[in-house]
Amino acid sequence: MFAIRPLGGLSRRAFATLAGVFALSLITLSPGAAHATDEASRITQLRIKIVTGSDDLRTASNAVASLKYANTAGNHLVTSGNLNSGVSWPNNSTRTVTLDMPAGVYMGRLVEFAIQFTSGQPDPFATGDNWNMNGITVTAVLADATEVILVSQAGTPLHRFLSDSQTRWATSF
Repeated sequence: MFAIRPLGGLSRRAFATLAGVFALSLITLSPGAAHATDEASRITQLRIKIVTGSDDLRTASNAVASLKYANTAGNHLVTSGNLNSGVSWPNNSTRTVTLDMPAGVYMGRLVEFAIQFTSGQPDPFATGDNWNMNGITVTAVLADATEVILVSQAGTPLHRFLSDSQTRWATSF
């Protein structure tokens, strides 16, 4: 029969405690576990659903979505995409646009989501465009295909964009 003998004055209990602490530290400090958590919260796409109210988004006007986030070094970065590409969104319509996200966008690092409106004029005789946004839902599609609603707001209108003022709507996380 084998027996455990004290090593350099360590009792069996002290040795077992040290071995347990060592094993626990290996599990806790494993870089694989931290990486798995980050990967699970990585955003691959944003799905943006916008409800236009009683004043349309005219041809030649643009609505650009932007997402401000912090990278792993803590620097703030912005990714953006044109939602309508100058195409008209009629009164009381709903449009859904999906934007691919760059690498490095994670749920816990989001700062702000915004819509920037630029009034267009389809011809020289047209007046500046105004646009009523009655609702917005922004859904994050994560790396594992899980979907998380980031923004869900509505109003009549939620925001009225004017051709020369109130051209930006934003919400912080």
